[in-house]
Amino acid sequence: MLVALLSSQYARFAALAEAWLAMGATAFGVCQDGRPLVYWPAGHRLAKPSILAPIMRGDMELGDLRVAGLSGMAYEQRLRADADLIAYMLQLEDELQLMTADLVTSQDQQLALYRLTQTMRDHVTVQETLNALVTEAMRMVRAHGGYAMFVPTSAQEPLLVQLPPDTLPADLAWRLYWQAQASEREITQSAAEGELTEIDAVNLLHVPIRVRGSVMAGLGLIDRTGGFGAPDIKLTRAIADQASAQIERMLLYQEMFDQAKLRTEMELARRVQLDLLPRSLPKVPGLDIYANSRPAYQVGGDFYDFIVLPERPFIFSIGDVTGKGLSAALLMTMTRSAIHSKAQFMPYPTPEAVMRQSNEDLYNDFTRVGVFATAFVGQYEPGSNTLMYANAGHAPVIYRPHDGEAVLLRADSTAIGILQVSHCRNQRLRLGPDDLLIAATDGFTDVRDEGEDMLGIDRLIELVELLHDRSATEIATRLFEETDRFGQGRPQDDDQTLVVIKGAAL
Repeated sequence: MLVALLSSQYARFAALAEAWLAMGATAFGVCQDGRPLVYWPAGHRLAKPSILAPIMRGDMELGDLRVAGLSGMAYEQRLRADADLIAYMLQLEDELQLMTADLVTSQDQQLALYRLTQTMRDHVTVQETLNALVTEAMRMVRAHGGYAMFVPTSAQEPLLVQLPPDTLPADLAWRLYWQAQASEREITQSAAEGELTEIDAVNLLHVPIRVRGSVMAGLGLIDRTGGFGAPDIKLTRAIADQASAQIERMLLYQEMFDQAKLRTEMELARRVQLDLLPRSLPKVPGLDIYANSRPAYQVGGDFYDFIVLPERPFIFSIGDVTGKGLSAALLMTMTRSAIHSKAQFMPYPTPEAVMRQSNEDLYNDFTRVGVFATAFVGQYEPGSNTLMYANAGHAPVIYRPHDGEAVLLRADSTAIGILQVSHCRNQRLRLGPDDLLIAATDGFTDVRDEGEDMLGIDRLIELVELLHDRSATEIATRLFEETDRFGQGRPQDDDQTLVVIKGAAL
């Protein structure tokens, strides 16, 4: 230590020697264990100094200063002061070396943490992230083994990674995890205490990892030579903080990926559902027809359909399956397909027969999942001026004869899937020039304003009265507009589907 100080501060020792020689000393030197380390002038070995002052570091003597040719109390005090100054310089040198070592260690740790971040940033799964975390933590802390675990809040299985494999029993690793989660503090154990007596391990450090405000992961290191001291715990905490940020980033990425995947699937479902609806409006002699559907979400439970076949009557349908979203869309597809197939392939289809057969096909499935579907089926023979229909619990259906007032056509049977046998019967009404039939779903009547007041059947009938003299397209367009206006820009609560059929001159 003294030799190192002489090497680094030689000029200061030389200046000190010159000052003593100028005061009349014949020699000045620094010795350690009785051996001269450096002396002035060069030919003098200071075998018999006249005064001597030890260089002390606490209770330990590091060396001494020696002067020849001068004596007396004043010179002794001066030499002791110089020795104290050198001792203070040694203390400063030690502290500087410690600070330098701390800075180097800190720089190394920062570089290692940067490497850890770079290593883990390319991983997008929990398994990859934990493997990289354990590998880098073992290298940085110089541990012989390690493990990490992650406990998601979703239905996914907890994950445990160990390097080398089977470093410690899984149940022990999980016990340490739950202990650290409960205390939210790191756990240190040695072979003489705790649960390490169960395995061949010298020491262990377990650090909890907070993710999104709670302990969802943990990092454990095993068998570090010399044990885990305060610097090791501090470094491992820093590693855990880096891992926390990476896991949060990975979870956010996974959530964004899942959401994007769901949006893609919903968009595909929307396209499929739109493809199931008629792509164009049918042209039927004696009728002016318009239809449209607006789901509350990307997909919905409403449908409408047209069946136009040569030498067969024109058949149309509209329906509403309970619920919203993807599940309602799946059940809507079943209902629409059942009604469509019956109307298309039965030898002599009538609304009553179509409804009865569809109910028989769907009853068991609908009962199993606890849903039902309202439906309205109409049949028109061109030139007959008569519409035959069957109504299975569907509303609103509004009829406005050209020479009368708009009225609500009530259902004569329960919805499809409620009873094992449908009680629908064929009903008839006049559908000549300017007679109007509007079949809608309850997405119209259930619209609410800011005061939570519903549009309702009566207001819808009033709108039909105001619009009955217009074309089918104009009536439908205005009904959608007036419904939106009544809702005052609020999000659509339910699917809205509308079929408008108006008698026209041949």
